Formats: sequence, C-alpha cells, structure tokens
Amino acid sequence: MAKKKKSPRNKNKPSKPKKKKKKNKSHKWVRYEICAELLSDAHLGTGSGGGGVDALVARDRQGNPVIWASHLKGVLRDAARRLQRQGEACCFFGKPAGKRQKAVFTSLYTEENPESRIWRSTARQSYDNRAPMDDTLRAIEHVPKGTVFKGQVECLHDDVGFLQLLFQEVDALGSGRATGTGRVKLTLTEKSVASPPLQDATGRLVILLKNLDPLCITANTTLDNLIPSHSFVPGRSLLGAFASWLFEEKQLDAASLLTEGKISVSDALPLPSKPSTLETAEVLPAPLTLQRKKPAGSTTPLPWWAQAGSSPERLDTNSKDAEQLREEGVKLKRPEDDLFVYRAAQNEPWTTYRPALRVRLRNGRPIQGQADPELFAIEQIVENTYFLCELRGEKKDMKQLTEQLQPVLEGSRWIRIGRGGAPVEVATYQWCKNSSPTDEEHTSNLTQRLTLTSDLLARDELLRWRTSIDKEALEQIPGWPEGVKVVKDLQDTVPVRGFNGTARLWRMPSVAVRRGSVFEVKSDDPKKLSELAANGQWLGERTHEGFGRFRIDSSLPGVTEGKTKQIDDVKPDSPDEAVARETKSWLEDHHPELKKPSSGSERKPSLSQWFDLLSSIERGNPAAFEDRLDPQTASAKCWEHKDAKSILKLLKEKHKDERAAYARLFTRWLRVALRKERV
Repeated sequence: MAKKKKSPRNKNKPSKPKKKKKKNKSHKWVRYEICAELLSDAHLGTGSGGGGVDALVARDRQGNPVIWASHLKGVLRDAARRLQRQGEACCFFGKPAGKRQKAVFTSLYTEENPESRIWRSTARQSYDNRAPMDDTLRAIEHVPKGTVFKGQVECLHDDVGFLQLLFQEVDALGSGRATGTGRVKLTLTEKSVASPPLQDATGRLVILLKNLDPLCITANTTLDNLIPSHSFVPGRSLLGAFASWLFEEKQLDAASLLTEGKISVSDALPLPSKPSTLETAEVLPAPLTLQRKKPAGSTTPLPWWAQAGSSPERLDTNSKDAEQLREEGVKLKRPEDDLFVYRAAQNEPWTTYRPALRVRLRNGRPIQGQADPELFAIEQIVENTYFLCELRGEKKDMKQLTEQLQPVLEGSRWIRIGRGGAPVEVATYQWCKNSSPTDEEHTSNLTQRLTLTSDLLARDELLRWRTSIDKEALEQIPGWPEGVKVVKDLQDTVPVRGFNGTARLWRMPSVAVRRGSVFEVKSDDPKKLSELAANGQWLGERTHEGFGRFRIDSSLPGVTEGKTKQIDDVKPDSPDEAVARETKSWLEDHHPELKKPSSGSERKPSLSQWFDLLSSIERGNPAAFEDRLDPQTASAKCWEHKDAKSILKLLKEKHKDERAAYARLFTRWLRVALRKERV
C-alpha cells in the first residue's frame, strides 16, 4: 500500500511575523539652542504681585523677563500627552520617584528688558451679563510680543526627532494660553562647542564652575512651605554629581576613584566675580571671630531708603580693639551664615560678600487622587554664579579621572547638581601645584589661627559625633599632629544631611563642627600645620567628601583695614531701583539748586507744584509739559528756572509709559532733600 501523505498542520494559519531586531541607540550627546519668539503678549508669572499689580512677570538676576525651564518642560510634557506619547515622555523627561530625565534644559533668557504691559480684566456677573462682578478687577503684567528668548538643551542624538515633534505641537507659553496670550514660535538649532586640549595632570585640579540655571542645594529634610538652600555646593553633592555622570557613561572604574575615597572633592564656594587666574584665588566661609558692630538706631527723620549706606567695620573678636569695644558696652554681631571672604591674589585685600539668593514660588505636580497642585516656595542661588572647587589625589588616579571627565572639563557636557538637577558647566580649570606651606611671617609667630573652611566630622570614644573640639579631644581626631595645642577657640555645630541618588534614600544625619570655626593654636614647630594644609592632609572623617578642610593664617582674613572692602551682592537691582538711582543722580549731580528751599530772589517750583506735575502725568494730560515749558500764566513762571526746565526735558525724553515712574521717584528724592535742608 502506498503511504498517505501527511497533511501539513495549520495549513491555513497565518505565519508569525519575524521580530525586528532592536536598533542599538546611539550614545552621542548633542546640544541645541532653543529660540522662542513671542507672537503675542505673554504672562510668564511668578505667582506673586506688588506695586499695584496682582500678577508680576518672572525675572532673572538682571531684572529681565525669563521663561523658567520647569515651565517649558511642563508644556512639552503636556504636548506629549496630547500626542499620546506618554511612554516616551516619561523616559525623556523622567518621572517622580523614578528614573532621572534624559534631556537637560536651561531656562530661556533674554538680553533685552522690554517695557512690560499691564492688562486689566474682571469677571462677568453671568454668561449673558457683561456687568463686572465686585472685587474681581485684576492687573496682570505681560511681556510684549516680539521679545526673543534663548536657551539650550542637551540630549541624546536619537531623541532630537521626538523633541522637534513636541516643539511643533507647542504654540503658546505662559498663563492664559487658551485665550490667545503667549503665542510663541519655537525653533531648534544645533550648537557646536569648541573643545580645548586636555592639560597634563598633576595631583591638584582647581575647577571654576558656573550654574546655568538657579541652583537649590536642599539644607534640611523637613517638609515645609519653604525649601531652604545652602549658599554653596557641598563637596559630597559635587562628588555625587561627578560620580553620577560617570555611572551614566558606563565609566565604572573612574567613578570608583570618587566613591572609594581615592580622590577628594572640596566644597564649591561662590565667588563675587570670575577670577583672572585660579591658582592664586582664595575663598573661604567667613570666620566666626570676624564680627562687626550691631547697627545703631536711626536718629534722623529720613526714611531708610534715603539714608547713605556704608560698609560695616569687621573686627577680630579676639583682638584688643574688640575687647575695648566690649568694655565700652558695644555689642558685636557674628557673621551671617552666607557670608564669604575672597581675594584674587595673596597681595590683594580680602573682600567680604554674600551670594545672591532668591525665593521662587512653585506648583507641585498633582499626584493621583489629588485635586489641586501643592503650592510651595524654594530658595535658589541665582543663575550665572561662579563656584571655586578643587580635586586632589594621586597623579595616576587624577589622570585616569580627568580622561574620562574630558567632555565635562571641555564644556561640551554638563553635570547636574541639586534639586531638579540644575545644569552646571565647567567654565575653566587649571592644574596647580600644592600651595606654599607658610611664609616667613607665619614661621616667626608661635600662635596661629586655624580656620575651618569646611565642616569637620569626628567621633569620640563612644563613636558619637563630636559637637565641639576641646583640648583633650585633639589627640583623638584623625590627622591632628602631635605637639599642637589650642589656646583659644570659637566654634559652633551644624547638622549634616545628605541624599543618596542611587538608593533614592536619605543618608543618616550627623553632627559636625561648623565651617568658619576658629582655633588659636600654639606649637613648637609652626610650620607643621601649614604643611598639612598645603599637602591636602585634612582632619577628621570623610575627607574625600570635602569635610575637614582648614587653613593657617597669622592674622584673621577679612578684618577691616585700609584696603578691605565689601561687595553687597545679596539682591540684584529691580527696574524700580534702576529708576530711583537715575532720578537721584538728576537731583544730586546735575541740579543741586533744586534741593535748597526757595529764597525769594529766584523763583522755582515748590514741592506741591512738583506733585501737581506728577498728578498731571499720571492722568495722561498731553499738555503736562507744554504748559510748563512755555508758561503763559504768572503762577507757572517759576518753571522757567533753568534746573526745573532741564528736569522737565529729561522727563519728556522718557517713553510716555515710563514718565510717571520717573516723576514719582524724582519727587520722592526732592521731598527728602528739602527735608534734609530744614533739619
């Protein structure tokens, strides 16, 4: 019998499609410039009001409008939701308590400060009744159309197409986008970065950092309406930022040099300006013994804003001058927590300054089951602040680390630091030799001042954190040399907290001797401590994270002398302050005769007549200047005074929307000047 042919199984069943092989994603990073041109007025709000305006526009440290990166990312994420690309958006922008975002955005800044526009609106009684409701009038500040903002984004080359798709979907920014405000044109342009050659390595690398966006280094772990920030970048945060970048680049051997403590990273302390050379620049937290007199009460009837300011005199609290002041009943005030001391070279005077910090209102992202977002405030170090730090280690280890960190050192890549991962770039770096141990002045003095430039961690015999360093505990502190005794000290404690980005957990808190603590030490060999500081042999534990740094001086840095000066960099000028400064110069430098009361020999406008001019300008009277520049009545002849006429011309030259602000502040200065003459 012939064998039957077997029928093929599942003859009519369709064959399974072959699985496509996944393409390996390119790990090439690119940087693009973002350009946003406003096609209509936009309200880029701050969440706060002032000066008669209910909602003000967000501004940067220069007083110019700004589009914060958090708002731009939120609008782009919403565009991905509309395109049903949530999965790609979570991978691209990150998600809470999950993976960190791939792309790094900077805020969008503008170099111009256009005149803002005020929109006023009210709510209706009902949909068919145009009558306004009571107490609903709002004045909202807007940035005028035509303003151009620019920023940057750093992302993988394979994600550029997805980013361009989102940019095509976004057509408006700011508040009230549904009503037609904030229409914008977004464009992306690839940006090339020049890469300087890598320098030869030594055992000490000094780096100048610059934050491209406001930076928040969280100072506590408690939940509150305000999230405070440190005024500097702790070494543990900087070490974690470098190690995280190396982990993402799969450079595990180089990252282990940081995590295992073979290379130490110092605190990144803020600078008042960019130094010309890094090797001679010195910055440290203000010593606790650098104190000043408490401000005395005002005895003049003038307001505080009209009084002349002066830099405070700072003394060493252990000096004879300070002791004499205390005997006279004068109280001295300790330095502020965010006060720093800086000098660009050893022969230059010390400068005391405070970095600029600002508080910004934020809306938390709503979570599932929550109706409204949570409003909170966050303290931040303003953008474009320079920080100075250093890395130390063996020459071979430093060479290996810098070879893997070459894109960061060249400026072609950013590192992310602080809350939200603000982009920070390396402005410049320099390989330096160890600082000189001491000079002849130091060796001639048996008593020296040891100042902690970073927090000091040390344990006692029961493994508890020390809150102070007494004479008996010196021998138990790791790194303390023999034969060195403390004569006098002024110290404080500070809690130390941290966050582990890999484990997503808070680190165990500890207590440290506060940076800025001062110890007067005495030894038979004064050069001993100076050599330790010069060679990077720090005190206490966890020195690779920036703890235990110190310096040795014969005189206290920052003491007011003939050359010492102070830089007030707490808050930048606002537009109102710029107007006040200009109108004050009108009165003081160019027109001093107006500050004197009328004597009768030469008539000039009285204070009430200046207020009449201000009222006329605020009402928008078109003849406010013509009636006074060409007076036709006897009462207006006083405006023919040469100084008054020149002030009128200066006011008339201003834009019609700015005249009221200039006239208002000028009359305030004039009123104060006349009051001074009477006093």
